[in-house]
Amino acid sequence: MPFETLADRVARSAQARAAARRRALAERLAAVVPADVRVEATEDGVRLSGRGLARRFALDARLRNLIEGLVR
Repeated sequence: MPFETLADRVARSAQARAAARRRALAERLAAVVPADVRVEATEDGVRLSGRGLARRFALDARLRNLIEGLVR
């Protein structure tokens, strides 16, 4: 097997594992964040969105701690 073929297989495998991990984290977060917070897996990571979320995140230590505990 040529090295390039092996390197391509390794890269595809790593990308697939990263995508699966992002999806799993998004599912875990969706199960525990408030219902008005949207969670989606993206190519770059996991995006949380919702009305006033930045303010709520800054003011609500429970929300910060909840999310911090899941991403470690």
